[in-house]
Amino acid sequence: MINFKEIEQTGEEWELFARDFLQQIGYYIESTVDRGPDGGKDLIVSEQLRGNLGNYRFKWLVSCKHFANRAKNGSVKEIDEPNLLEKIESFNCDGFIGFYSTVASSGLNTRLTQLKENKKIKDVRIFDYKLIENYLIRIGYSDILMRYFPDSYKQIKPLHLVTEKYIPLNCKTCGKDILEEMFRNQYHANFVQIFNYENNKEHIHEVYWACKDKCDDIRNRNLPKGFSTNWQDIGDIIIPTKFIEWILSTINLIESGRTIYEKNALKKEKEFIIAVSQKVMREMTQEEKDRIGKLREIGF
Repeated sequence: MINFKEIEQTGEEWELFARDFLQQIGYYIESTVDRGPDGGKDLIVSEQLRGNLGNYRFKWLVSCKHFANRAKNGSVKEIDEPNLLEKIESFNCDGFIGFYSTVASSGLNTRLTQLKENKKIKDVRIFDYKLIENYLIRIGYSDILMRYFPDSYKQIKPLHLVTEKYIPLNCKTCGKDILEEMFRNQYHANFVQIFNYENNKEHIHEVYWACKDKCDDIRNRNLPKGFSTNWQDIGDIIIPTKFIEWILSTINLIESGRTIYEKNALKKEKEFIIAVSQKVMREMTQEEKDRIGKLREIGF
């Protein structure tokens, strides 16, 4: 999904991306990217680990290798990481992190495993392109994705926080998060209203959302006499223009008096709108987030 070639092969942008990414997921940056000779290191980061006798700081040597722009997208080999143990020891680090836009070769993985098994280093972690991608499409990382991979950002349409925490949109039947699943299949779930007509008015009695086919077979069951269903593909609803049209249409129907919601049905539809907006809305800038905070303080 993410095109790592958006970051050029030359220059220090891959190292800067690694720094911002690792900081975002919770590492403390001990030594950051600079323009001088690095002595074999790109970054040094640390984290606080909890042991039986208390907390202690664990230091990682980070090696950043960006091979995605190479002709054959080559893996990172042993020859690309020379003198690993010497470098780790010279910077007084406990472990090694490989931050790669491709993957580590089997030879390099074997070498790192041997170092750990022989207790030469305490731990090894490899952030390859797939693991990095998995992080970047999650809630909370869209700002980094937008900054370093703007073209991929436009294609992926990541989830954004619109409240203080993420709101999942769980399938009524299987419980799967529909919004997360949309990264694999946008058109896999429906939004459904159960209604009947009373005095020439549409009464919405129930609202739910579910994956298609088996999870949404309620529409194929025998509903109470006189009841029917409205449904829309959630993959269509998240299209920005369609989202606005759908909300305005709902407002117009309620305002006209032709559609009446049961209290709980309207509550559920509001929950749906808030959750789905995380897929529709763009990432707010920090200035906008600060502005929202000020407006809330003064009651707007």
